[in-house]
Amino acid sequence: MPSSETRAQTLGPSMIWRNWVSNQVCRVKHFEMPSSDDDVCRTIKTAASTNLRVRVVGTGHSYTPIVPTDGVLISAERLTGIENIDPTNGSVTLRGGTRICDVGLELRSAGWALPNQGDIDLQTMSGAVSTGTHGSGDSLQCLAGPIIGMRIAMGDGSIANFDASQDIDVLNAAKVCLGMLGVVLSVTMKLVPAFDLHDKIWREDFEECMNHLDQLCQENRSLRVFWCPTEHSASLYSLPDTSGIGRTRSKADVCEIRTLNVTTQPSAAVEAQAGERIGPSYRIFPGSIPMPNHNECEYSVPYEDGPAVLREIRKLIQTKHPSQIFPVEYRTVAADDIWLSPYFERKTAMISVSGAAGEDYWDFIRDCETIFSWVKGRPHWGKLHSLGRSEIEALYPRYGDFISQRARFDPDGRFLNDYLRERFG
Repeated sequence: MPSSETRAQTLGPSMIWRNWVSNQVCRVKHFEMPSSDDDVCRTIKTAASTNLRVRVVGTGHSYTPIVPTDGVLISAERLTGIENIDPTNGSVTLRGGTRICDVGLELRSAGWALPNQGDIDLQTMSGAVSTGTHGSGDSLQCLAGPIIGMRIAMGDGSIANFDASQDIDVLNAAKVCLGMLGVVLSVTMKLVPAFDLHDKIWREDFEECMNHLDQLCQENRSLRVFWCPTEHSASLYSLPDTSGIGRTRSKADVCEIRTLNVTTQPSAAVEAQAGERIGPSYRIFPGSIPMPNHNECEYSVPYEDGPAVLREIRKLIQTKHPSQIFPVEYRTVAADDIWLSPYFERKTAMISVSGAAGEDYWDFIRDCETIFSWVKGRPHWGKLHSLGRSEIEALYPRYGDFISQRARFDPDGRFLNDYLRERFG
């Protein structure tokens, strides 16, 4: 039998990996780029035989240390493509490494669309769903919500298939699992008929926006509010210049308000309207040009507490952290049944705060986390937070059930790095 050293030589080379903003860096012993399910399973089995841990990376858009490993890092870059569009039940099966931005046109051509997307569409689908990535809308769940089936390579290198009709508990553990249950080879998701969106953005004073924030949330399919502390804030998120179309002449302490609504009007209907556009949903959802110029922390809070929490974050920045000038983003997400979802069994307001890349802004994050903790806020798993095992367990009612499922899928902890082992091992 070949020695463990000989078996390890069949794996890829060592390399230094960095995420998109370079706040997470590691040297992996082996970097693998499989192109098939069999390749993935072979890599897992070889890693197991040499006692190496395994993590998976998509496009590296997470700020938290969920990817770094000293063992084997599997890239999902070649695990891409639409496997099947099923018109009978309105669903699509995507390979795990498929980027969100690469599915819209093909779905549109077949008459279908994803029900919702986030501000950025460069993530892989498996990475986005596994971290609880979301868009915005009172009645719209996170990207993992529409999943009805998954194919996963487990810790022993075998493949398991799960669907909502028979394995609902397993799916509710696997949809948002941070890669701890295995390598997500494919996801099957419910679709909606293709639709166009009318995108509109304008500026208001903070208090004016707050006076009708609930109404804005209820009357629009999707709402995104960016509170901008200074006149330079909007440009840090590549937001358009709304100074000429806003309802205020103020340049600081203002809200950039973006609404998305389904329309049947042609794009020409708003060509002459500044701050407005109409187009296919997959083109309109991404709202800004992603720049690796910031780190981000985002928490979910109960929907009814959202406005008060936003006010407290604003007060914190104005009084204690005036150097933190990135926009504070406010969105809403519908409740779901996913065990590690930040939106588990509660309608949610999402509030994000950012700091310049390369800057230590943990004092600011911890002060924000104190405010979030007043209403039992839950962190976005792909964005910076300081919560440990006991705090996570207290916030997630099905935490113990998730731990049991994780151990079932991966009893040896093959897919746990140090960061995840401390919290879920």
